[in-house]
Amino acid sequence: MESKMNLYQKLAKIRALSDVAQKTKKGYGYTYTDITMILANVTAGMKKYGVSLIPSIVPQSAKVFQNVTENTKVDKTGKSYDSKSTEMVFCADMVYRWIDDETGEYIDVPWFVTGAQSDPAQALGTGVTYTMRQFLTAYFQIAQSDQDVDAYRSRQKEAEVSEERAIAEEIISSFDEVLKNYLADHPEDNDKVKKFIARFAKNSNYFAIKEPKLAAKLLEDFNNTFITKEGE
Repeated sequence: MESKMNLYQKLAKIRALSDVAQKTKKGYGYTYTDITMILANVTAGMKKYGVSLIPSIVPQSAKVFQNVTENTKVDKTGKSYDSKSTEMVFCADMVYRWIDDETGEYIDVPWFVTGAQSDPAQALGTGVTYTMRQFLTAYFQIAQSDQDVDAYRSRQKEAEVSEERAIAEEIISSFDEVLKNYLADHPEDNDKVKKFIARFAKNSNYFAIKEPKLAAKLLEDFNNTFITKEGE
């Protein structure tokens, strides 16, 4: 019977579904990822695996204060003058709670929220929206790609394949040493060994094997068929 996943395992599955999001929104001279795109990926995983997220502000931690910024500017005549801008800043400690809908298991993640606008309520709304995006991208290590998402995933896949090939090459190197030592002592088994390797690699060219699992299977079966048998 398949064992049930715990909350950590479910969150890992959700991360796999939402590991990259494309930056599509533009403003203030930079490009960023729309919160709706991030939420769409994450909530799809939450629905699939039965996980809820509850954000909450820590009681008595909220603060609202006025922030006045003064800058020196120059008018059309070249005369300098002082320009003041006033914003209301909201900040508070937060906790994001992941909950397993089925078991009630939960994970609390301490966080922080801050936002600035002309109105305190708007500052709160801005802060909560922005910190939600930052929390999700940080928690799931979501790459916010300026480039095409498929291109990012393609590069990510290339890295994974490269790592697997390196592991396979190391296993094959070990197999090559075992094979040569065995044939040095048993040259009469050369044809038998060649036929055996052909089950794993075309034309018995085991150096062409790039998958770690296949390489490991070749080494294991060879040891069981020839080395272990020899020691019996």
